[in-house]
Amino acid sequence: VDLDFIRAHAKGILQSSPISYLNDAQLRGTLFEDDCCNGSILSVFTQFYVDHAEPLRVLSHYQNKDQWCLGELADGHEFLAIFP
Repeated sequence: VDLDFIRAHAKGILQSSPISYLNDAQLRGTLFEDDCCNGSILSVFTQFYVDHAEPLRVLSHYQNKDQWCLGELADGHEFLAIFP
């Protein structure tokens, strides 16, 4: 995952998305915020409050093996992955 590419292009991609709620979605995590302290590296605050229990259980297996680079997923947030 090219974090520098994502940092450089995420805002413009979201703003030009045909999905209206993404246009003003806030980029969150240490990749975008100097003062982020919730364990997030790369996420979008979509304000969708859904149950992440099952995907987070699966994700924990990758985190335990140091095979995950996007950090934690806070309530109301979704992970964002952009590839060149």
